[in-house]
Amino acid sequence: MNALLRKCGTFLRMPIREKFWFFWIWLISGPIRAALLLLPFRKMAPMLGEHCSNLQLAAIASDEQKQQAWRIGRIVELAASYTPWESKCLVQACMASILLRRYGIPYVIHLGVTRGDGVQDALKAHAWLSVGPWIVTGRDGHRTFTIVSTFVSPGLFATIKDQEIAHAS
Repeated sequence: MNALLRKCGTFLRMPIREKFWFFWIWLISGPIRAALLLLPFRKMAPMLGEHCSNLQLAAIASDEQKQQAWRIGRIVELAASYTPWESKCLVQACMASILLRRYGIPYVIHLGVTRGDGVQDALKAHAWLSVGPWIVTGRDGHRTFTIVSTFVSPGLFATIKDQEIAHAS
């Protein structure tokens, strides 16, 4: 009972914007999880952003954008911990990317794989989202994964393409 009261008190002290984020993220986590389970990945990939091969990239963001992205990441993790369905790394990256796009904050999502210690161990997959040098969602163990796919926010993708064109000229 004390834990419930403490959690309610923490929620009540949150800024109104973060309360809104929490409920909105919690509500969309179910459809995102269902879509990831039911649809082929190629249909879900555009939700992550623009595909940029398997590059290790970082989005340049202002201090204010990084702070807001960090708060969004914490709320995403909090909401994910209260869903009755699994809302692990890829679901969290999707949820965070939607809010980051809404606020015009550039982000990068990396998808990675690793194999366990044994030769027969299955591959493990992980997704993490970063803004600037900060890992906003999926921090735990991300360094042990090899990047196999990278997605960037749509505005960032246009900047990358412009730079590629400038370098080619």
